[in-house]
Amino acid sequence: MPGNELRKKVASIMLGWVGGQKGSAVHKEILKIYNSFTPLARGVKMVESYDWCAATVSAAWIKAGIAKYTGTECSCGRFIEIAKKKGFEEESLASLDIENMENISRKN
Repeated sequence: MPGNELRKKVASIMLGWVGGQKGSAVHKEILKIYNSFTPLARGVKMVESYDWCAATVSAAWIKAGIAKYTGTECSCGRFIEIAKKKGFEEESLASLDIENMENISRKN
């Protein structure tokens, strides 16, 4: 599948989760998908009380079938560290989007 189609697939998955809140069916689905993938990022099993922004991205990658290539993570801060190590600059959209997701997650 070409890269553009993969991006659309991941975006479609994430759009299907818009409006999900902690404790909702969407939230539980995301955690179930994330926790089903092995190995778990740093061995961390997600529970409902954790911030879930990074796990949501990972769950979308898992559901799209690309997590074996992308890896997974459950911490926004760690996601940013990984992106920096891969050459993304801090000001890049990738890290800013994750930081914004982290801020939104804290408000919910």
